[in-house]
Amino acid sequence: MAEGDQKSPGRSRISEKDRYRYIGFEVFPGKPKDLFKNDAEKEKLVEAVRARRQSDETLREDCKLMEERVGFGEKLVMTVASLVILAALVLPWYSAYTVVRDETPEPTATEEVADSLTAATTAAGTLGMVDSLALAGAALTDTAAAVAAEQTAQPARRQSGPGVVSHRGTRANEEIITGHTARARTHREYTRLTGFGSFAAIGSVGSYVFSSGFVLVLSGVMMLIYGLVCVALPIVNIYNLFGVKGRPDEQAVRLKKVLRFNWLPLILLVFVIVLSFIGTDYGFNAEDTYTSLGTSFGIGTVFNTLSWGVFVAMAASLLLAVKGIEI
Repeated sequence: MAEGDQKSPGRSRISEKDRYRYIGFEVFPGKPKDLFKNDAEKEKLVEAVRARRQSDETLREDCKLMEERVGFGEKLVMTVASLVILAALVLPWYSAYTVVRDETPEPTATEEVADSLTAATTAAGTLGMVDSLALAGAALTDTAAAVAAEQTAQPARRQSGPGVVSHRGTRANEEIITGHTARARTHREYTRLTGFGSFAAIGSVGSYVFSSGFVLVLSGVMMLIYGLVCVALPIVNIYNLFGVKGRPDEQAVRLKKVLRFNWLPLILLVFVIVLSFIGTDYGFNAEDTYTSLGTSFGIGTVFNTLSWGVFVAMAASLLLAVKGIEI
């Protein structure tokens, strides 16, 4: 053992040529070329390395850790999204409608006429009377004859029921029946509230909401908080984008924490939808107020009442919340 240890230091080391040959699995199978074109380029690089060693910088020049986390373009997009949340407050947030019946004139009553057999008998009697008067020498004017002929040619009409009138032709085996059914025409009259308008309507609409069941009261409180959040979030977001001072890394960390609050609109809306599955009764006659509210509060009432302004604000807040994950 001692003999082997004594021989190992005396073994020849590999040459520089062999060492370069086997670096990187024969990336340089032959003799490598010089790294520098000339001595001036080598001296320039060596001086740059010495100057960096003497400085306090410990990271390389193109270190990715020193890149700005939130660029100006990203700040611009987040500013636009925040302004969209604020602008959504002037869009319709809630809508309800009432079904109103149109005023239409009553259909005119159809004249009750005898059936076809009676009409045919009457026409035959009229013709027989004309013939007997002609044989008797009575003077019948041409006008009376034309009237009798016209009465004979007219089809008999028969009332078959309410809203249905049948017409019989000149021949006994033909009958054309036409009918109509009178239906009431209605239209919907909508009432809409914007985000800002919902705050002003707390005194009127709020009295109906807060006088109903606990589920509807809690849903009303959640939607009120939803509106307040949509007012506060744009202000907080824009302030942290441009108003906070400090190093870029510190600004990014603080912005990441603030952007988490943009999940609140989604959380509140999901909470209201979950409550609507439980449902509750109204504390007022909803059908007399708005037909779209139905007889009780439920999931159908939520989607019939919420308008597109609510979803625009939620979509913009989700864009900001997702960006907070990326930072």
